Amino acid sequence: MKLLRFFKGHALAVAICALLLVVQANLELSLPNYMSNIVDVGLQQGGIDSPVPETIRESELANLQMFMTEADANTVQEAYGQEKDGVLTYEGTAEEGQASGRIGEIMTLPECVVLSLEEGISPNQLAHTDLSTALSEDDLAKLAATPDGATAAAQLQQALAAHDGKLTLEAVRILYDNGLVTRDQLISAANAMNDALGEVGGQMLAQRAISFVQREYEAQGISLTDVQNQYLGHMALIMFALCLGTLVTTVAVGFVASRTAARIARDTRKTLFSRVMNFSPTEVGRFSQASLITRSTNDVQQIQMVCVMLLRMIMLAPIMGIVAFIQVTATHSGMEWIIGVALLAIFAVLGILLGTTMPKFKRMQSLVDRLNLVSRDMLDGLMPIRAFGRERYELRRFDTASTNLMKTQLFVNRAMAFMMPVIMLVMNLVTLLIVWVGAQGVDVGTLQVGTMMAFITYTMQIVMSFMVLGMVAVMLPRAQVAAERVTEVIDCPLSIESPAAPEAPAAGSPRGVVEFRDVTFRYPDAERPVVRNVSFCTEVGKTLGIIGSTGSGKSTLVKLIPRLYDATEGNVLIDGTDVRTMELADVRRRIGYVPQQGFLFSGTIESNIKFANEAIDDGQMRHAAEVAQAMEFIEKEPDGFETPIAQKGANVSGGQRQRLSIARALAAQPEILVFDDSFSALDYATDARLREALRKGAGNAAVVIVAQRVATIMQADEILVLEAGNVVGRGTHRQLLDSCETYREIALSQLSAAELGLPEEATTEAVRAEAAEAVAGPASAQEGGDAR
Repeated sequence: MKLLRFFKGHALAVAICALLLVVQANLELSLPNYMSNIVDVGLQQGGIDSPVPETIRESELANLQMFMTEADANTVQEAYGQEKDGVLTYEGTAEEGQASGRIGEIMTLPECVVLSLEEGISPNQLAHTDLSTALSEDDLAKLAATPDGATAAAQLQQALAAHDGKLTLEAVRILYDNGLVTRDQLISAANAMNDALGEVGGQMLAQRAISFVQREYEAQGISLTDVQNQYLGHMALIMFALCLGTLVTTVAVGFVASRTAARIARDTRKTLFSRVMNFSPTEVGRFSQASLITRSTNDVQQIQMVCVMLLRMIMLAPIMGIVAFIQVTATHSGMEWIIGVALLAIFAVLGILLGTTMPKFKRMQSLVDRLNLVSRDMLDGLMPIRAFGRERYELRRFDTASTNLMKTQLFVNRAMAFMMPVIMLVMNLVTLLIVWVGAQGVDVGTLQVGTMMAFITYTMQIVMSFMVLGMVAVMLPRAQVAAERVTEVIDCPLSIESPAAPEAPAAGSPRGVVEFRDVTFRYPDAERPVVRNVSFCTEVGKTLGIIGSTGSGKSTLVKLIPRLYDATEGNVLIDGTDVRTMELADVRRRIGYVPQQGFLFSGTIESNIKFANEAIDDGQMRHAAEVAQAMEFIEKEPDGFETPIAQKGANVSGGQRQRLSIARALAAQPEILVFDDSFSALDYATDARLREALRKGAGNAAVVIVAQRVATIMQADEILVLEAGNVVGRGTHRQLLDSCETYREIALSQLSAAELGLPEEATTEAVRAEAAEAVAGPASAQEGGDAR
């Protein structure tokens, strides 16, 4: 899963979130258990949560011990001490301390029997027990015949008669004290009574034992209301502490998750931007600018949002589900099958939704790219759109892109909106099913109301956990697509990059020498090369001019110098070293490149000129502006070099943009200056002044000028003439006028024969050549279509 790669370097934060979520889950899932205790113990049992009374009368303990084995009786006796006014206080055992688990098991059945005897037991309930034989007339006659038994027999008969023949605790005590029944017989009778209760015996015994404790407290004069209020208050404080702890851990998890996701987004944007900064025009063209903007903004935002959900919800959901399932099974309610039914229903709903919506997410991202592309085209081409009256057409194009995106988003949003009501319906039906099944358990005594309420809460937690996973699962495909798109950019192999072991020009070698050796270049996926077998060498302090018709490969040729592209065949050398073996930053540090379209960054004139070299002082900045002929309009501005520049230089003219771009290149103080038709927006006078200033102000830098105007390069030390990617002429201006027909045609199309120093008939021949070229225009255009 590509999303997980973005968590690399954030393992500690993930571990902290996981730990906090475990704490949060345990705190939150403890609340239903305490709620169950409030209902079952606090309300139904009067706040008494154990069959072991904190205090008990010594006489009552003796009654209980009649129904215990001797060992158990001794264990219970040791657990109680500090007799005061005939009342014993529970202190616990040496093995368990204050824990009353084992003591409670021992005392539960005797307490139920004693409570039943205090209420009176019908002789029919004692059938087939040792107690029933002890109450036979023969045994009573034997008791009356003994010297001390007459009084006991009379007391026994009186006790039975007082309770309509029911056996009471007083009667059993008389029988036990006079040896008519033994301890083993009493234990056997108690076990027989327990067996008669069947499956519901455990729950009923627990309730009866609690009733015994309540009666015992009343006998001691203890207020049951105070006991209940104390228990409820204690539970309320615990639940408040749990809620407070849950709040703290939830806020902590949210803080850590949000901070981590924000850092992931920051690091991803930084990595993405750094990668794009190393892209050549080939990679930029592969993705398109609109797509790269979408990937670095919208897609990264999607990743950030899902990272928060992963850390806060997706990790919490399985923890909550697992802990809740453990708690559910601990209730022993026998309703676990209901959870299985609920999960099957949820999985069915989620499966249908995911199968329907997942294919739409990738299409939605591509439609966002399309909308951004159309918007960018409209904004960049606003002037020609208005000039040609194409507003309605562009509006229709934008409306089509927007409508397609809207339809896809509506489909996805409707599917997601359908999910919540269905999940809520499942949850409500599950609740009804639990209440219906649980009510039967409450009716027969196998389930308490509080336990059923806790079961409902735990079941809802499990269902909600899977619902959250389902909701995230619906959103994950979109984030997965975003992650794939971002990863595609980050992992995109670079066609232009520094070698593993870069070389540097030899010390003492001439600086500013550019050499092409049989260079051929072909654009990726193109059939024919744009530049073929070009060779030349610049000299330090000299100017090389490159001229040719549109599409002859001039701009492509000079883009090979700063390694915007790499030559397909041949070698490009700077200072005697192949540029492909040099550090890329070193290559570009030696070059001042001015593209065809002068680009300015938002800021000021000063920030744009110092963009290539922030270390220059104001004097050097001013010198660069003077050489570039930019001072004439800078000085007219009230703020001078602090004049604001809008994005893309929208608030200056084309000529001013070019001059500032030239000043920026000069400020870098490079060894090589490359001007790619950078004087096209200048008038002839400014062009001439700038070239003259360059000869004086460029120092020993080699100058390469690409131009379509002969006047711009006619003073160059050497001129290359390109036609369809081939060098068809080389020499000075005068030499080319005499030897190169292509150059002469270009020159005569721009300047008169007199200005060129040629005879007048040369102009007539040039006009005829232009007319012939115009007639053959379509064919020649088709042949040169691959040249850029």
